[in-house]
Order: sequence, then C-alpha cells, then structure tokens
Amino acid sequence: MSKQYTTDPQTEEPQETRARIIAAASRVLATKGYDATTLREISREAQAAPGLVHYYFGGKDQLLVEALQAAGQQFHQRMQHLVRQIPDEQSLDAFLTQISERVEQDENIYRLRYESFSLGLHNALIAPAVSERLARRREEIGSVMGTILEKLARTEGVERSAVDLTILAALLLALFDGLALQKIMDASFDLEAAYSVLARMLRGLLVS
Repeated sequence: MSKQYTTDPQTEEPQETRARIIAAASRVLATKGYDATTLREISREAQAAPGLVHYYFGGKDQLLVEALQAAGQQFHQRMQHLVRQIPDEQSLDAFLTQISERVEQDENIYRLRYESFSLGLHNALIAPAVSERLARRREEIGSVMGTILEKLARTEGVERSAVDLTILAALLLALFDGLALQKIMDASFDLEAAYSVLARMLRGLLVS
C-alpha cells in the first residue's frame, strides 16, 4: 500500500516540507525540463501531497526560482566560510577551484539555471524573478571577491579601491556560467585548463 500524505499544512513541519519539495523540484526539473515537468511528478518525488506543493509554492515558476535561490544561498555561505578560513594567499585559487568543481558536482543546478534563462527570455511572468536572481548572484560573487581582495591586500599589496566589484562580479558570473555550459555540452572540454587561465588573468588584474 502506498504511503498517504496529508494536504493539511497544519500537520506538517513547514521548513522540512518546503526543503523536501524544493530538492525534489530541482531533481525533476533538471532531468525532464520545465515544460515536461508536472507538479504531480514533483509531489511524488518529494513524497508530499500535491496540495502541499500548491500551498507552499503555487506553481512551477515559483518552484524553479526557489530551487535556484536555495542552492545559491547554500553555495554562497560555503564559499564565504571557505575564503575566510583558508590562508590569505590561497583564497582566490580555492574559490575558483570550488566553482570549477561544482560543475560536475552540481550539474543539475546549472541545467536549472539555463532553463530559467530561457524561460526568462520568453515568459514575462518569470522574467522579473530571473533578473532578480541574476542580480543576487552578482552580489554574492562580489561579496566573496571583496573578502578575497581584503585577504590579498594583506599578502600581495592589492588596493581594494582599485577594483570595481560590481563590474568584476558581472564578468565573473558570465565566465562561470559560460564555462560550465561548455563543459556540460562537451565532456571533452578542458574546464580545469580554462580555470587555470582565468586564475592567472585575475591575479594579473588584481595584484599590483
């Protein structure tokens, strides 16, 4: 007999339920794509009643945004912790290594991201949320790079004011997503070599 799930949100643990649904949505959306995914499939993957999915999120648009936001926040917190704990001179290389390795470790997140870009270009309802998420990602990258610059200033004489973090974050975001897309579409693409060149370029830009 299949397990029964209540649609009464009062009997659920809200944060656990939301997290389970978001995780399930990430898996199903990344595997099947936005158009082919149904809320019923997500609820089945999450082992949650369909009514709960509607109750917490309303529809696929919000679920896609929430899935990307949750993954982004978790990764940002990890990166901030990493660059604060690691020796100053290793902070830039460590950050870039984590970004590079994430392509294979969290490929589904990148697939969801590209799906959201396509939706944002063609769906006026989701476009503002996609734009907001891009802005948030620039802020997250800028925040981490700000910490890295402070650490480099102590070891390599970098002047924080010499670098516009807003522009730098926008450029890095484009590079990160573009390199990941090439690796996902072409398994033979040498992502490690590309990030090695990027590291040298950044050091040339940042280290005076």
